[in-house]
Amino acid sequence: MSAPIVAFFSVRGGVGTTSLVYHLAWMFADLGVKVMAVDMDPQSSLTTAFIGSAVPDSEVHVVNDNLCLLPSVLEIASFEEEFAIHWQRAMDGDEESFRVVSRPWQLTGTLTETYKVQLVLLDIGPNLTAINRAGLVAADHIVIPLAPNLLAVPTLATLASALHKWRQDWRERLARAPSNMEVPAGRMATLGYVIQQRGSAWAQKNWLNWIAENYRKFILDAPPASGVPTDDPNKLAILRPHPSLLEMAREARKPMFHLEPADGALGAYLQSAEDARKDFEALAKAIVAKAKLPITFDR
Repeated sequence: MSAPIVAFFSVRGGVGTTSLVYHLAWMFADLGVKVMAVDMDPQSSLTTAFIGSAVPDSEVHVVNDNLCLLPSVLEIASFEEEFAIHWQRAMDGDEESFRVVSRPWQLTGTLTETYKVQLVLLDIGPNLTAINRAGLVAADHIVIPLAPNLLAVPTLATLASALHKWRQDWRERLARAPSNMEVPAGRMATLGYVIQQRGSAWAQKNWLNWIAENYRKFILDAPPASGVPTDDPNKLAILRPHPSLLEMAREARKPMFHLEPADGALGAYLQSAEDARKDFEALAKAIVAKAKLPITFDR
């Protein structure tokens, strides 16, 4: 692969994964990074965010000079059984099975060369399917979106169990891979988590402390931190909520930080758009720094 792949994955829906990928893709493009957003969810929410109800007219939808989209299609769900079968057959060293399981990685690699992409962002659906497993095997890094509520901890426990197993399973298969094939390393290294801010500050603070400890426990398999943490190094960002602004952005089919008075972003909305820009710019730079990616920004 010529471009690093960062996957955004949670086993629970409703945590803003697609919105996160959409806005980060735009932000990276604004910062001068050539980025490809990949929609691996059969629900096609990311594809809809970019092109609405239109049918993609090509394999890759070019948004601008720095941004392109690999759209999802409903037919991707029909590949589920094929991915599952070939995952098992790869244990026998079957070349065709490695080709099938590696398909997301191979396709993305080919397209990054064609479109001179520097970074790939994967939007992966919120379930433990064979398709998602193939997408994660292709990933170098994983970012975990979370909401600060009661479901965050079981989400981390379930996700950690799946990632530990899939990493180990892929290592076993790599030992049987045909020597003449290029296949993904299956790093799936977790970079950290992103919190979509909700609820009261008091409730959120309590959830954040709990999330920090359970991220260490489940994802990192590490002992509890000593003392009360002042700032969790595994927390990539806490994104401020802008529900009205987000709805306005969906209607305009642009990221929140591109909204203008002509879109209805007046007064406080314009300030919120600037706040969103600051949040996503900081997150984009945090991801690059944490992953040690060879990427520079225009600003």
